[in-house]
Amino acid sequence: MWYFLRRDPLEIMDRRKTRAEKKHLRAREKAWRRRKRAEDWKQFKKRFNRFIANPFEKKELTSSERDKQRFKMYAKRDRKSDRQKWLAKFRKNPWKTIFPPRKRLSPDNGYYVDFRLTKQESKELARQKRKQFRENFKKIVTTPELRLKFGFTYLNSTAYFILAYMLIYVVYQGITILVASSYNIPIIWYYYQLKFPLYTFSPLYTRQALVVIFAMGPLLSLMLAFVFLKLYFTENPIAKRFKLFYLWVFICGVNMFFGAYIIGVFTRTEFIYTSAWLFMSHMLDPVEIVFTAISIVMLIIIGRIVTPLFLLSSGSVTLIKPESRLFFVLSQVILPWLTGMLILFLITLPNYYIPLILKTITPGLIMIPSLFLYNSIEYNNIHQSGVIQRNYFKWSIVIAVVVLLFFYRVILSLGIRVS
Repeated sequence: MWYFLRRDPLEIMDRRKTRAEKKHLRAREKAWRRRKRAEDWKQFKKRFNRFIANPFEKKELTSSERDKQRFKMYAKRDRKSDRQKWLAKFRKNPWKTIFPPRKRLSPDNGYYVDFRLTKQESKELARQKRKQFRENFKKIVTTPELRLKFGFTYLNSTAYFILAYMLIYVVYQGITILVASSYNIPIIWYYYQLKFPLYTFSPLYTRQALVVIFAMGPLLSLMLAFVFLKLYFTENPIAKRFKLFYLWVFICGVNMFFGAYIIGVFTRTEFIYTSAWLFMSHMLDPVEIVFTAISIVMLIIIGRIVTPLFLLSSGSVTLIKPESRLFFVLSQVILPWLTGMLILFLITLPNYYIPLILKTITPGLIMIPSLFLYNSIEYNNIHQSGVIQRNYFKWSIVIAVVVLLFFYRVILSLGIRVS
């Protein structure tokens, strides 16, 4: 009682007034929702009755819907025209289409024009680039804030690469085990490879079984890659923070398809059994050579595509400015890949598996193009695009990767037999 006597009467009145206002607003909101449901139900009955009267009646579009449909038609036509132009250029000169020549800004009309440098100009340009590289490197080394940013970028990207690779690799192995189990083929799952304990000429190794078992892993990896590529372009403010992880999963996923085939051609393991039994081909068969060439070209084209995506996932405008862009590519793309390749090799010792080691090298066909394309003219003002979302470094991701590698090695060291 004394508590209520000590309170200010005006405060009590204000609280009562606030409660009354909230109650009034809730009542208005309920009434509005009731009217909205009634209107929606009325519209639904109207559409349903119209459909029952004439199921094949053409839907009447509003003016805004007609405009939207018209814009879609124009956009579709433009995309088709662009594809036709690109294909015509590709047929004429594939190399020049994929790797266009350098361009510079013409001093007289302000347009970009193709050019060829003389030998002396090339030497001078290379000297200026080396000088600029030394100056930029010195600036990064002597600036504590930049050192910290590039260091965190390297650690973050390395952790995401290992996490993405392990995710795709475990899914790859898991689906292979499930499919083999459906054919009653036993498998022993080790941390470095899947072993089939049955002898080579077992009647369980049918043509259909071998094709399906060794095809499902790469196919599922490729599908997962495109799912995560779709997630890269999400508009969810929370999911957008993991753009770099989605990009690494996409790269590892396509590598487990195209890269696995390239490795299979040379090691005669895993994915190559699919095409070998499907087309009844042998080593260095024309079918395998064609598929290998297609796989290499696809990985290089994907490397060209993901270069701007790496820049957009930087999380910092400072890191992707033209003077810092080379160091950004090294710290977020090249060095994390090399470090992840070394770590994944070390956790398989002493029983290293050559195809697994080579599968960590083939992403280089995607990584290397970024060293040549990071400073292209079309990405000149990418740091001013306004779509760079700030990311924050989290030690929890690095710790999670270390724990994952530890448990993966310990749990699978003795092998899990799946019958």
